[in-house]
Amino acid sequence: MRIFQHPHLTRGIVTTAKGSFIVIRGLVEMPDEIGEELGWRPVDADTDAPVDAAAQTLRTPEATEAALPRDRT
Repeated sequence: MRIFQHPHLTRGIVTTAKGSFIVIRGLVEMPDEIGEELGWRPVDADTDAPVDAAAQTLRTPEATEAALPRDRT
């Protein structure tokens, strides 16, 4: 069993030919072969982050300048 991210649902029940699965916060726990057949992205259970490296490179760096107040002069 592995956790996969549903492409567009955040909540509900997904019914496949091989069974029904509950979607919570866009995540579905199902057997590996079913998730892979559907083409869904696997998610790391500890961080809720996509496992694939391409998605990890899309993360934005910390923006420290956004925390500073603007100079209004």
